[in-house]
This record gives sequence, structure tokens and C-alpha cells, in this order.
Amino acid sequence: MKRLITLITLVAALLIPSMATAQHMPTKSGMRLSQFKAPAKVQVRAEEEPIMDVPEGTLYDNMYATSFAYGLGWGDIYIQDVDGGIGKVVEGTDGNLYIYNPISQSYIWFSILPWIKAEPAGDGKYVVTLPQLYILDYGDPYYAYCMHYDEEEGMPVIEEEGQIEFTWENGVLTQLGDKFIGLCDATADWFYMADQHIVYAPQTDEAISVPENMYVQGYTMTYLSDPTDLTKTKETIVSIAIDGEDIYMGNLNNNNPDSYIKGHLADGKATFPTRQYLGVDAYYNGHIYVLTGDAYVDTETYGSPVFNYNLNDEIVFNVDEDARNIVAEWPASMITNVGPTTLSIINDYVAPGLVAFDEVPAVPATPIFTDEDLMVNNASGWSVLHFTIPTVDVDGNKLNENKLYYNIIVDDAVYTFEPETYIGLSTAMTDIPYKFEDNINFDIYMNNGRHTVYLYTTNFAAVGVQSIYTAGDEENRSEIAYVFRPNPSGVNELAQGAQVVGTRYFDLTGRELSAAPASGLYLQCVTYNDGTTATIKVMK
Repeated sequence: MKRLITLITLVAALLIPSMATAQHMPTKSGMRLSQFKAPAKVQVRAEEEPIMDVPEGTLYDNMYATSFAYGLGWGDIYIQDVDGGIGKVVEGTDGNLYIYNPISQSYIWFSILPWIKAEPAGDGKYVVTLPQLYILDYGDPYYAYCMHYDEEEGMPVIEEEGQIEFTWENGVLTQLGDKFIGLCDATADWFYMADQHIVYAPQTDEAISVPENMYVQGYTMTYLSDPTDLTKTKETIVSIAIDGEDIYMGNLNNNNPDSYIKGHLADGKATFPTRQYLGVDAYYNGHIYVLTGDAYVDTETYGSPVFNYNLNDEIVFNVDEDARNIVAEWPASMITNVGPTTLSIINDYVAPGLVAFDEVPAVPATPIFTDEDLMVNNASGWSVLHFTIPTVDVDGNKLNENKLYYNIIVDDAVYTFEPETYIGLSTAMTDIPYKFEDNINFDIYMNNGRHTVYLYTTNFAAVGVQSIYTAGDEENRSEIAYVFRPNPSGVNELAQGAQVVGTRYFDLTGRELSAAPASGLYLQCVTYNDGTTATIKVMK
């Protein structure tokens, strides 16, 4: 678990509220670093470029990363034993070694993460010479600097120039010494993120899949949601498969929908061991595990009540005779977590109770998609759709969201999302899972049940959305909700004489910015004197 530190000089520099749930994993937020303090406005030299693409050479992918790190949250500078990060190494064709994202906390800020270069020093050693340009954030340069811990300051301090040594042996990258790699602006002002004792090793754990042709049943899982009121609950739909004494549970983490944990059925009990691996989650830049533990209401650690956990070896569910009810009593809990040991929580399921969801073939309700939900940017060649996919059928009965998909229809053809265009995708997609989000470029995402999708085309007369439900060994489709272009040369064009009366700027998560960024990707919302608004995606 993260341990907050009370460094007066650091907290004073932020002047923002403390976050109450620091035990949960921070996420890629789309925030600018300058929202915390103004970066130095320094022009990047033409020959300087951060290394954002995978360097040429032999790639060692999805390694298991550990380190000791300083991190920056909402108002808190904390220290954390990082366990379960995603590491990558490239043995370059140029003889150098390239290390992916050594400043582990940077996943909080950036969607696409950088590499740094290490040069050979003989005897299996490589040296990272710092500073190196690390990343550009809306055009502002940030650098990786060498740092060392200063006893008098009580924190790491920057070295104007420095080197950090690594060994690279048998596929394991190990940092030598106690120096930090820290994130700084162009004037070498530290941004409170730094790592030391970095180790990248091969990941040997493997995710579990349900055996082929096994029947998978949806279950509604209800769990406690509010540490101040233990009567309040939330629910989600998980997947259960049973094969004799083997029981599998899946859909515990949205970005690993096909991975399961495996348990044992005997004497009316289902027992799931802890520390089962679900796979990589790029959104959290981590290897995801399911941990088990006993929950308690912690009123001291963070200043307000949160669920905290005493980790243990297993969770035990009571199972009724026909396995339609599977219940774990308080305080038994499951946690999806980055890494298998240190609490870096994504989801926690406190006292989970599962009830079989009766899946029957059903026609899904028609998506909600209107003229106001379509915006076409003819100048830039892309369009944006906003729509809602109802999670009920045409009669209002609840559907299993894990078996709900949608298509985008451009004119009379299903639109294909190609990875050459959609950099957040690894394969081409037509049927988009209801819960799917592109966590790299945010071309497909959902906010409070409302979907946003970007199309890199403006050449159509109409665009539609259709829901698909695949339960009960049948595929049923909704009616298509179409929006027709009122004018083939430009959709939602302004009435003659309309004038701009206001402009607002937002990052891709919907957080308002104080001004238009100098560079990067953002949303611009324009309000006109007739009361209409238009939102466009801008890349500078």
C-alpha cells in the first residue's frame, strides 16, 4: 500500500486537496503536469526527441517490474513499493539497451509511455546517462534526471549530470546502486516522481481460461460499496463455469474479460486461492491479480473511512445445492490488484454474493442516438458519435452486459476499426463489446454509461448504431438508430448568422482546462448565440 509522506515543502507546492482513497490505483487521467505547477517554457532543440516508438531490435515484452518509487497523486506525495508494473526491454540493433517507462508513476499522466537509452559498459553492464528528454506533455518537455537521496533534505535531490548502471543478464534487468531516475521539467525542477532499485524480470505467471466448450453462466454479483453504510451495495455481472469439482469465475476486471480465477467445489463450499493472475492491463500499466482478504472499515489511515484489508490465502463461498446462489459472508472479500503483494487496488468486491442470471435469447433495445449526438469535422476528416446502449431488451428485461456488443453502421456497411488507424487496438474490430474502451488514444470510451466513438471518415450520408446480444446460443440485433446528415457537405452546420459566444477546453476524460493547450489532443466546446453547442477533437 502507498505510504503518504509529510514533506511540508512538497505539499505546499501543490496546494490541492488530499485524496481520501490513496490505496486505489491511480489511472491515466489525461491531466497536464502543468495543472500542478507551471512547466518551464523551454524550446526543445530540433535534435531532441523522446523515444516513443519501440526501438529496432529484440523486444522482451510484458516483463514483471518492481521498484521503490516516489509518486504524485491528488495532493499527496507518497512512497510505494511498486510491484507488478509492466516492464519492457529492447536489445537494440545499434548495440544499446532500451528501457521502457523506468519512472513507474508516469502512467498516471501519459497514455503512451516512453523509453530511455542505456549504453553498453562491458561485463553485461549498461549505463544510462542523464538527463534525457523523457516525454512531451502538450508540447512542454520533461526530462529523466539522475537523483540521489539527501538526508538533510529528507528527499531525493537532482544531479545536474549523472549515470545509473544496470546489469542485463539472462533476460533480467537489474539496477545497481541507490540512485533514482526522476521526472523533472526543463529547468530541472522535480515533479515528485522517481524510482530506484528497478528490476525487470520475465513474467512466469499465466492467466487461466475456461476449457473449450464449457458452458459459462452469467451471475449477478452484489457487493458492499460504502464503508460508512454497510447496507449500500453495487452490482456487476460475472461469469461462472463449473466442471465437476472445478469452478471458474471471470469478468472480474473489465480489461481482462476472458481471464478467470479457478477454485474447488466440495461440501457446499467454493474455495478460491489468492494471488491468481488475470494478465496485463495497459490502462493501469500493470500485471493484474485477484487477491483475497478480510475487509475492515479503516477510519485512521486516510482521514476518512475506507475499506482496508488483511490479506489471506483464500476466499470461501457458500454454495446452494443447485449452485444458483454463491455467497461469501462479511468480511470475506476479493480484490483486483496490480501485483500480488502490495495493495494497489483497481476493484474491491466486499462480501460478494452471486445469483445466477437467467440468460435467454432476447432482442436488445434500440440504442439512443440523436441528431445532436453526431458531430462531423470536415476540415480534419473525422466524426464523433455520442450514444447510449441500453442494457435491457425491448421488453425492459435486464441483459448480461458481458454478452452485449454494438456495431457502427456507416451508410449501409458495418464500420471496421482498423489498428492502423486506431492505435489503441491490436486487431481489427467490428463487434465492439459494451464495456470496451481504447485506453491508449481514447477513440472509444464510456463515461457514466454513455459511449463516445471517433470515426476517421466524413464521407457518409448517414451513420447508425446497432446493439447485438449473444445470449442463449443465439445472436439477436436491435433496430438500427440512424442519424442522417442534413447536408452532405457538412453535418450540424450553423444557422446563418450564428456567432460564437463562448469556448471551453477539456482533456479527453472531460476535465476542463484553463486554456487551449499549445500542442497535443484535446476537446474544444463552442457555444453559439442560438444556444447550440459543438464539440470537436483538436490535435495540435
